[in-house]
Amino acid sequence: MKLQEKIIKKTDDLFQAYVYPLINKKRNVKCPCCGWTGPRFLHHGLERRPNSRCPKCDSLERFRLYYLYLKKTLPADKPIRVLHFAPEKIISKVFMSYPNVDYLSVDINPAKAMQKEDITNLSFADHSFDLIFCSHVLEHIPDDRKAMREIKRVLKPDGLAILLVPIMDSYKGRKIEKTYEDFSITDPKQREMAFGQHDHVRIYARDFNERLEEAGFNVTIDKFVESLSIHDVERYALMPKNSFANETDGWIYCCRRS
Repeated sequence: MKLQEKIIKKTDDLFQAYVYPLINKKRNVKCPCCGWTGPRFLHHGLERRPNSRCPKCDSLERFRLYYLYLKKTLPADKPIRVLHFAPEKIISKVFMSYPNVDYLSVDINPAKAMQKEDITNLSFADHSFDLIFCSHVLEHIPDDRKAMREIKRVLKPDGLAILLVPIMDSYKGRKIEKTYEDFSITDPKQREMAFGQHDHVRIYARDFNERLEEAGFNVTIDKFVESLSIHDVERYALMPKNSFANETDGWIYCCRRS
């Protein structure tokens, strides 16, 4: 994004976050991550999802869902070591707000995290982490099975890995019953046509859990969003309660060593 575009975006965000709520007094939505309230969230994404992005903290639907899930499930009474791949700022803040959490974020790009790591060849010893959080990363990784095995290797025997990817039941009118990948497609424009994004290498289907099991995980799908009230789902604008979302967008894949 060019500097001029960044300035325009930031100016618009400031208007939407602080000025527009003064004009429109409705408080239909609330961001659980930063506390912002207003008439609606902003459009976001290639498909321009309505009521999606918080103008104050940039949280998206899935970030708000993960925020609520982690606040409910993170232990506060014992020390835990956490590994976070491709860290989202909102989720990083959750982990770092817990004094008992020894937190480390990693990314292949050292400018985006605390430490540079290749998810398919991690530098850590076996059984190093109590909790591993990896959201919307594996669809970018050609050898995702190797990445899954590496995550399992560095997870403690009683640890938990939360592994999340976009899962589609259909794409451009065709049903997706099995994970689709074609490594002969290397051009970014062709990848966008085939997989929905220029830097994706596959479309995951509901057999995602089978890949995780092949890597040696016991997988539990926590349909956390279904435990929330309709009021909270609408107020926080969570997936999958909109026409752009798939049922699986509300699922949390909880993986433990088998």
